[in-house]
Amino acid sequence: MTHRATNIVRVIVTALMFAMNSITYAEKMPNDPRPAGGIRTDFGDVLIENVGIGRTYNLRDLAGTPFKVTNTGAGTIDLQCDVVTPSDSMIKEKRKAGYKPIPDASWVTLSQGKFIVPSGESAVTDVLISIPNDPTLYGKKYQASIYSRTMTVGGLNVGVWSHLLIDIALSPEDQERIEKNRKKGLPSGMEYSLLPDKIVLVNFPLGQKINVRKTYKRTLMLANPGTINAAIKATVIPLSDSPLTLQLGYENPTNLSWLKLGKSEFDIEPSNFEDPEIEISLPKDPALKGKKFMFVIRVEPSNPDVTGVTYYGKVYVDVEEK
Repeated sequence: MTHRATNIVRVIVTALMFAMNSITYAEKMPNDPRPAGGIRTDFGDVLIENVGIGRTYNLRDLAGTPFKVTNTGAGTIDLQCDVVTPSDSMIKEKRKAGYKPIPDASWVTLSQGKFIVPSGESAVTDVLISIPNDPTLYGKKYQASIYSRTMTVGGLNVGVWSHLLIDIALSPEDQERIEKNRKKGLPSGMEYSLLPDKIVLVNFPLGQKINVRKTYKRTLMLANPGTINAAIKATVIPLSDSPLTLQLGYENPTNLSWLKLGKSEFDIEPSNFEDPEIEISLPKDPALKGKKFMFVIRVEPSNPDVTGVTYYGKVYVDVEEK
């Protein structure tokens, strides 16, 4: 994944849904089907490219959305969010792409770090990224991590990690071009998300055209929780064009056209969902039996002059063995 030649600030998000449903730390209401404890965030790995030195960025302005953690449990929680320097074990996979732990965690700050969050509600905070005015930082790549955790007294607690990947502009000239040509942020009130961020299709047949939602009763839904229409697009892309890594045991599909979307452009009304109508056709080739393929769908604003969150949905296809 190399988009460093683009003269814009780009934000890329891989959605992370995390709920420790097996851990209980609060009393449940009678007949409440929800787990007693659980939190979820839509931010897993967040990549911000082409930031300049001597500048401060608000993730809300760049991405059109703040950092948000949702209480998926049945009781009210005390939530703590902190920015930390990642450990070696948290960053080792990204070292191959040149990332190092952020030199000072104070480069990234949260507008608020402590919350009381009722069941079903979300804690929201701005993430501010400040890059020192140091020319030696040009071309450097760093990772900062955000640890969100419950702080309930006298019970078990749960936590979730989010990681902020920061790519600094290559040179003063690049920074000048980027700042002259910076794209517009999302219109006020425009929000969108991808729910869930992955689906797994097992015992997938060969030689048939399969509508995933109709056959498997699941799909990747495009959601608009905002207050205005969300103009977004979805595209099937090679894994190499994303910040994702290949899932263990899976391989890249030989032909991306095996997975098609019913349409690629969407204008979703507020509080609505749309199904991209995923359709998969695998050739009737005995050599494909037992194979496992990973497809990637990118979701981003339709307008190329708008900077917003980019979501990457994963479709895992386990081909039938007989």
